[in-house]
Amino acid sequence: MPWWIAAAALGAVTVGHWLALRRPLGVSGILGRFAAFREERERERGAAAARSDGAALEALLAATAEAALAGDLGAAGPAPSGGGSGRLPAPLPPLSAQGAFLAALVAGGLLARALAGGPSLEAGVPGPLAARLGEGGALLALLGGGALVGFGSAACGGCTAGHGLTGCARLSPGSLVATAAFFGAAIATSLLLGRIS
Repeated sequence: MPWWIAAAALGAVTVGHWLALRRPLGVSGILGRFAAFREERERERGAAAARSDGAALEALLAATAEAALAGDLGAAGPAPSGGGSGRLPAPLPPLSAQGAFLAALVAGGLLARALAGGPSLEAGVPGPLAARLGEGGALLALLGGGALVGFGSAACGGCTAGHGLTGCARLSPGSLVATAAFFGAAIATSLLLGRIS
């Protein structure tokens, strides 16, 4: 697939995800939820219990509003207006929906591979990396790189896709800084590897 089609599709998915769900698209955040599965299930159960108590909360809010209009709140004064700017993110989707999203990512990758020339996946480590570091060294480099990506995603609150696509599209200052750091590190690593070889 040409890069410009893939980039346009990825941009459309990112913006569409925000418009449809009012949640930023970030795979590392979804994986993080599954890494803390027990805590997330408890959170979902608590949210479900709070929704079931919604009728009592609505009645309490209505009674409070009536008391505020009648001036029965004493020195509390008028309720502040909720005129915040921008659209707040929606609540987190259920784990089942995010699990389906992850499964769709895998299925989409397999479908793209099948359409590109067959369902067989290449076995082993990529050729250029194995030629430079040997099969065992290349495998260790890939495992170490994956661990560093996971650590970095957790440390800076998202991965390259989350910050680079979703955060930068929303002009988030933290995402702009994180993306600049990602690209700077990638360029430095590329230059370093070029000098070594």
